[in-house]
Amino acid sequence: MRKKKIQILLSVAVFFFLMDGAIPVKAQERKLGRVERRADRNFVRQKFNKAMAQYETALKKEENVQNQAALHLKIARLYFMVRDYSWAIGHYEKAMELERNLFLVDDVCDYIDALRFQGQARKAEAICLNNAYKDQYSRYQRYQNTLEALAMRHSVQEFPGFTAKRLSLNTLNAEFWIGNYGEQPFYAISYSKFNDPGKLFFHRTHYYELKEVGEKVMSQKSPRYSDYFRKIPVDLQNGPVTFSPDMQVMVTTVIEYDKKNVSVEMVDKKHRPFRTKLYYSVIKSQSKRFGRYIPVFPQDPENSYAHPYLFNDGKSLLFTSDMPGGFGGFDLYVVHWDEETQEWGTPMNLGADVNTEGNEIFPVLYEGRLIFSSNGLPGFGGYDLFNADYDHEGVVPGSVRHFPYPVNSVFNDYFMCPLDLRTAYFVSDREMESRDDIYYLQTEEDLGTQQGDPHFGMSEESAILGGALLLNGATESVTKETISIKRYAPEGLLMTLYFDFDSDKLTRESIQYLEQFINEMGSYYFSELRFDGFADEMGSDNYNYALSARRAKSVAEFLRDHGVNVDFNIKAHGKVRLSPEEMKEEMGNQAEGNVDWIQVNRRARRVEIYHKR
Repeated sequence: MRKKKIQILLSVAVFFFLMDGAIPVKAQERKLGRVERRADRNFVRQKFNKAMAQYETALKKEENVQNQAALHLKIARLYFMVRDYSWAIGHYEKAMELERNLFLVDDVCDYIDALRFQGQARKAEAICLNNAYKDQYSRYQRYQNTLEALAMRHSVQEFPGFTAKRLSLNTLNAEFWIGNYGEQPFYAISYSKFNDPGKLFFHRTHYYELKEVGEKVMSQKSPRYSDYFRKIPVDLQNGPVTFSPDMQVMVTTVIEYDKKNVSVEMVDKKHRPFRTKLYYSVIKSQSKRFGRYIPVFPQDPENSYAHPYLFNDGKSLLFTSDMPGGFGGFDLYVVHWDEETQEWGTPMNLGADVNTEGNEIFPVLYEGRLIFSSNGLPGFGGYDLFNADYDHEGVVPGSVRHFPYPVNSVFNDYFMCPLDLRTAYFVSDREMESRDDIYYLQTEEDLGTQQGDPHFGMSEESAILGGALLLNGATESVTKETISIKRYAPEGLLMTLYFDFDSDKLTRESIQYLEQFINEMGSYYFSELRFDGFADEMGSDNYNYALSARRAKSVAEFLRDHGVNVDFNIKAHGKVRLSPEEMKEEMGNQAEGNVDWIQVNRRARRVEIYHKR
């Protein structure tokens, strides 16, 4: 009985979590009818067919057009969650017809994805292009990735030396993660029909032994350590579980929920009825069993923390969170164990090289390579897998690389578990009939050493000639065109642009310089432009790091919006200190006895543009 109650509460939690941010304030103020409330209860109890029928009944009873639009959007999102895309499309379409302003950018992205998954690419492309030049869309990378895919401006080619095979153990449920219990790999299955588009939470999780024989993987069996997992409370088995190498420390995920807050239409995360938190436990020396589960560190009650990964002999932890101070959605963080205090320290954001306004999830560290998934970095669409160099200081600036096809696709590719430097498992939902699946990857070169195009994983010829996007394994032929041969542009620093205090907006002077640069660059060939952003010393390290990243991105976006189509590399440096010579020169321009320190530090507020051949 207790287990059933926990399952129902978890179902409620997932439902409310997925609803977060879906419907704007106008819809939140809508008074729910009795039939709709019954539908809500049945949906969270996973009686999906009965719930959806009741939602349709509630819709027929609704007379207010504004409320009809909000209910259409709500039903569309629910159909999307249970992967009934054909019904979702109909309700998205009606909601957009009645009240387009109710849609958030993520709503439109989900609508487009539903169309893509149903083979309606042309209709999806039309919707995408209709919004492409609106400010809130043009600045959202997930939307831009979708636009790139649907516009079919680039061809995705299989990278030489990469082979990927879908494992035979995959089922119609979601196989979404692989971990290690000592030397034994195991994998996780979600038996719920819920489909979290953010890939942040999987309900009704069970773990199975991953037994491989060569390249073949045998069918699932009850793992030999199944008794051990039964000792872990069921409400702590909701995603990745990570162990220290000596098996003395375990970090897992728990759901905290607010029984009093039961509204199903929420706008901001303050009103979420649940959040995910990270808990850890240590083996008791006498009983050889894990002790009490306690929070890893103080965690903000209004935010979520997930996808833990222990490294550095169990003394450091990577995770993802939407905690305050990030770059947008879920960011990657690291926290270290303090031997002196015998507690976990303060989490540190991994910075703008890997974190974006989108979501970064499922971090893994292997042989100095940070592997993670992002829908905020430029890619093929959905979540893509990336890797970056990682040392004792953190992410090495400018080292982020995009995995090529067949690892990344136009669907969600969001977790990788390396076995060695040339073999790995990864997870993708590219097979529509079987949901999320595990794939076995083999490479002829070490993982993370492949260069290609840093943004799209394509050859230079493909980027120039254009072509068809690989969708469901089909490609179209590409007609070659004559390409004029241009001189390479000079290598090195091309330009320095300065910014106003605490601002990432281009000044009028900077815009004039960039327009002149665009006019002159037509006679040269550019292979890669790098944008190095800086900030002055005023403010915290985290704030200035984010500010320097935004400055670099604003310059890159201006060039991209004005037709500059070359490889871009964004590099944030945070705050910098002027050299003694620069400081002396700037002080010389100040009136005696009246120093304007903001003006003195103006050289630090800059973006440098470099050309790399």
